[in-house]
Amino acid sequence: MGSRAQAEIVFTVNGPGEVSGWLYPLANALKDIAPDIRITAAIVPCVFSSGAESDVIRQFSFVDGHCAIEASKALITRNRTPAGIERDLPGLVFHLGGDRYLTWLIAKRLGRPCHAYLEARSAMEWRFDRVFYSGLAGDEHGVPVPNETYVGELMVDAARLRCPERFTRQRDRTVIALYPGSRDYIAKYILPFYGAVADLVSRQRPDIEWVLAKSDYLSLDFLANLSDVDDGRPIDAVALDWRRDGDGARLLTPGGNAIEVARPADAAARARLALTLPGSNTAELAALGLPMLVTLPTYWAETSPMPGLAGHIGRLPLGGKYIKRALGHAYLRTLSFTAHPNRRAGRMVTPEIVGRLTAAQIAAAVLDMLGGDLAAMESELRLAMGAPGAARRVAEALVADLVPQAA
Repeated sequence: MGSRAQAEIVFTVNGPGEVSGWLYPLANALKDIAPDIRITAAIVPCVFSSGAESDVIRQFSFVDGHCAIEASKALITRNRTPAGIERDLPGLVFHLGGDRYLTWLIAKRLGRPCHAYLEARSAMEWRFDRVFYSGLAGDEHGVPVPNETYVGELMVDAARLRCPERFTRQRDRTVIALYPGSRDYIAKYILPFYGAVADLVSRQRPDIEWVLAKSDYLSLDFLANLSDVDDGRPIDAVALDWRRDGDGARLLTPGGNAIEVARPADAAARARLALTLPGSNTAELAALGLPMLVTLPTYWAETSPMPGLAGHIGRLPLGGKYIKRALGHAYLRTLSFTAHPNRRAGRMVTPEIVGRLTAAQIAAAVLDMLGGDLAAMESELRLAMGAPGAARRVAEALVADLVPQAA
């Protein structure tokens, strides 16, 4: 920042979805409207963190400072001011991710008002001075409540910022983009599984081009040194051979298919169809109108992180992992849908397949989708996610709230 900041907003975040899907568009809009407001990101402890959040936040030119997990914990537990926070400035604390109680504690330590962006109402609302809702829960048409505002989905703005050209780019080739997740402990299973799917699909459709939408939270070193697939894993998998060609990189399958490694925005701009795990990327893909097949293999459910008691139980010797596995399956049975556009629409807008999946099963589903009306699905996906503009609406409200403090 070229001059002394007039105020500061500390955003609490915890994982890839919150950093890239919510902080990215909101901080961008806020800095555009009020460049004199200091923007700081405080990463709070969370089992869903990838470990690369700090590295990604450092790449955001519109974020002025950030606090790693240990610094945030020191502020909460010992009232030690992190280097990234300017405590003498007026401002507020804004919850985007992680345990809401931790955000509230940070606000108390700093003596600032506490705002939040949430997907649905919760018992923690009373701790926030103002709440903005994404509308995911579908209760935005209920009785208005003071200090609550429905603004729309920030991830729609994130998608449009990253990939504005998908709406105008001509796609005369069939490209399928692979989204194996943002966390290496999951991607090491899903990426070789998708490689097996690619080989099966290409037997009938050799014209298809494959591209890996490499998350910012996965390193090239990880891709170059994928785990041995002959490790007893129950899910289908093929070995992927890493190749580096000048500035580009690709993964080769045993079937001779080259999976180009690309940025997620570049992959989305070119793709006709995406193969993806559930998560925030389903919201961004839907906002772009990119048809997708959402897959959730349920083998070894205990390898996925779970918050609270379930996560601790999984670490118990002998039967802990089996109890955690059962809890994971029980949770899945409570979900009607896993993909964001389906959850918003309350119906199956884009296909999702959950269970003990096989590569042949997913390959058949991919071929079936390619033979269907993807153009109609594109329109339905965009409609389900809603119009852009949430980031601007929240940013303008925050600036208005800060004016009396900075005066």
